[in-house]
Amino acid sequence: MLEITVGYVAGAIAAGIFLARIYAPSVLTFILSAILRDKNSAATWTVAASALHRSYWPSLLQADDAKNHGVRKDIIFLTYFISFMGALIAIAGIITPLGLYETLVPTDNVQTPFQYLKDSSPFGYGTPPRSNLTFNRKCGDFGPLPCPYSNTIIVNVFDQSGNGTVDMPYGYNASIPDIVTEIYSSGVGNNTTISNYFDIQYRRYQSTVDPTVNNGSKFLVGTYRQMQSVVLNDAVQAVEGLIVDTVNGGVGFRNHTVPPGFKYGASWEEDILFVEPETVCVDTNTTLDYRIAESTNVSVNVLDLVITDRGGFVNLNRSYPLIDLSDTQKNSKIYERAWKAAWMTNWYTMLYYNITNAYNETSGQKALSYMNSKVGKTFAVPSLSDHSYYDSLGMDGSFNEHLNLGNALGASDSPNADARPPKFGTQGIKSTNFSTIALICSGSGGSDYANITNTYVNCGLMRGIPKRQDEGPEMTFDSNSRWSQPIYACASAVKATIKTVSFTYNGTSGLQSLNITSLKDKEYPNEESKPLWGVEDTGNAYFQSEVKLIWGLVSDDYDNNQNVSVVRQNSLYLPGYRNGFGVLSSQFALQNLPGSEFYQTALYASYDVGGSSTPPIDYSGGNNMAMWARWRKLSSTPETAALIPNFIFTDSAAATVVGTKGVLGPGNSAQRNLVALPVTPTERKIRYRWPFAIPALIVALFLMVMSIAGILTLIFGHGSLSKMRAHLYQSSTGRIFTTFLHPEQGGLRIRSKDWSKRMGTAIVDLSGDYPMGAGPMQGPEKYDRAGSGEVSAEGEQFLGGAGQASPRQDYVGAPGFSQPQPYTGVQYAVPPAGK
Repeated sequence: MLEITVGYVAGAIAAGIFLARIYAPSVLTFILSAILRDKNSAATWTVAASALHRSYWPSLLQADDAKNHGVRKDIIFLTYFISFMGALIAIAGIITPLGLYETLVPTDNVQTPFQYLKDSSPFGYGTPPRSNLTFNRKCGDFGPLPCPYSNTIIVNVFDQSGNGTVDMPYGYNASIPDIVTEIYSSGVGNNTTISNYFDIQYRRYQSTVDPTVNNGSKFLVGTYRQMQSVVLNDAVQAVEGLIVDTVNGGVGFRNHTVPPGFKYGASWEEDILFVEPETVCVDTNTTLDYRIAESTNVSVNVLDLVITDRGGFVNLNRSYPLIDLSDTQKNSKIYERAWKAAWMTNWYTMLYYNITNAYNETSGQKALSYMNSKVGKTFAVPSLSDHSYYDSLGMDGSFNEHLNLGNALGASDSPNADARPPKFGTQGIKSTNFSTIALICSGSGGSDYANITNTYVNCGLMRGIPKRQDEGPEMTFDSNSRWSQPIYACASAVKATIKTVSFTYNGTSGLQSLNITSLKDKEYPNEESKPLWGVEDTGNAYFQSEVKLIWGLVSDDYDNNQNVSVVRQNSLYLPGYRNGFGVLSSQFALQNLPGSEFYQTALYASYDVGGSSTPPIDYSGGNNMAMWARWRKLSSTPETAALIPNFIFTDSAAATVVGTKGVLGPGNSAQRNLVALPVTPTERKIRYRWPFAIPALIVALFLMVMSIAGILTLIFGHGSLSKMRAHLYQSSTGRIFTTFLHPEQGGLRIRSKDWSKRMGTAIVDLSGDYPMGAGPMQGPEKYDRAGSGEVSAEGEQFLGGAGQASPRQDYVGAPGFSQPQPYTGVQYAVPPAGK
């Protein structure tokens, strides 16, 4: 759509004025012609002729002015050039304004105070005020354990049979020791907008009391309620306490403050702590294929359910994939984990369908000794009665739901499949075999030590949105239509990183007016300037199921601290292990340690979609057609399918936590800016698109050339004002008539004032073929030729030496014309030719 700018409006006005300049004189000269009589004074003919010949009528009617026969070529050129310049100037007058436009442009940076900006969306009014109660922590799995640096004393008394008691003589101290707060707050101060671990809080919380904890005083635990889903927004937006990225996935922690008082807004940049998932999906090269039943009255809406080998079985790599996870902070090997999960899924499926064999230790038969598959071969799968399992997205952490293991085929299940599974499977393959894939892909579990190396990775099998395989609408499940679902193995880690965020704010619609115009990874000039990340180092005193490690940005003072594991790099892969219990599943937490918990529960929710899962929000698309359509587009390739877990993570995290730090410090409690941020105000300016100036520049060039030519003619004597005045006299219509009709009153060089006084009222009759004088005339006064300035030889010959008009003695004219009679006071005609 064409944008209407000030320049376009000005150009349109100029075009209208140009047309009016053509139209108005043309109409007025037409009217002038209508009222102009054949008999008029000489002055009238002069003025009327000037108006008529300035109009466009000579060109339209092809009058004498439009004819070139007999005209000198240089005169033709200049007259055409005069018309050309007039047209060019008119075009320039129309086109030149089109380049004008108004725009908002940044001006010089200023320092200005910021103020807190409340969110009026559901995130705003669903977020309670921050509590004065602090963070707390509980450690232990099957029994309580003192957390790192805690002064809690626990006495365990057990006999050889495992029977005993656990005694806490002074109760359990769940508060965070000051040394821990100091370490993991040391990396950034209040003079920066980068949040740290303890600037992250649960969005919703509740207080609780346990007689054994903190001497029975109240303490906080996190709670969860869904706010407003942002999973389909496809934008980077600000909500209460967060920057939410649903373009790539992730949340940034910021308590939103803005610089008020700028009419057209302002822009600035901040460095913000982000926590974001990193996901890779690998195609298993197998699909679930089925046909929709002819009638919904049957118990199963999906018929002929098969798993089809698209190369995943027959082309399976012959070697078991091994992954080096010794330095997961340097390289978390996400792709390798997903590829291994895809390999193991296909391997166990092949064993289940007896497509090939495993290594037989007894007989010595090597693995993959035979292959009962080919590309396109189908294998029957028992179908579920709930067809919604197949017509929507599925994320399965058990890696086996798509096979419906443990259920036998019915009589009508996939009768045309190339192969059917054995009743109880073969080679001892059960659902538990598939369940180990998630643990192997993750790299660690609850019984592994809690340290910086065991990073949190979640894995699962994705069933993409089905695609129609026959002709028909791609979003309609018609009877007998055929559909196919891709199967991907996905792996996701979570990392903390710092991003540079560009903001603009115009103050018109609250927090909705705070726009994020750019989001990019922070750039560092060298390795030494990169952030130093720290994770608790407990000396392998805890298993992962017993403690949630604290992490954060730390100062260089802790670079070699034995209780802090550090890495200096752009981002930190966060520690943890895949655990199904969390604030999203239970609606409450057991402690107030959001920085260690929220990302684990949010990512776990990303791999618990569809099927038998019951999350707070249905992310399968089964009940949301817009979500179904977006998942369908993304799940068409494994590369874009990797965004789906990222978006679900982002949606869950946005409803779980908030950031509390802003320009005014933690909690935005300061009265003035604690961070010196240069702010760039925006002002409205008039700008110009220079291509529209081309006609005007050409006009300027010609004007310069013409000015130079005019100066040269003046310098070399070819042109002067007196010569211009003489040519004006010579081309005056009325003067020409009176010169011939009344020569005794003066010639072509008489001054305009004298001519107007003497001959302006003389009547000239043009009703015939030739001009005629009409009406009596007073006797002429003696003409003072010398006083009039008429001294030319032509005037001398024409008027006579005494200055008194003398009668002609002979007639010089064209052959065939008779000599006119001398002037007798009546009237006589001037012949069309002659001197």
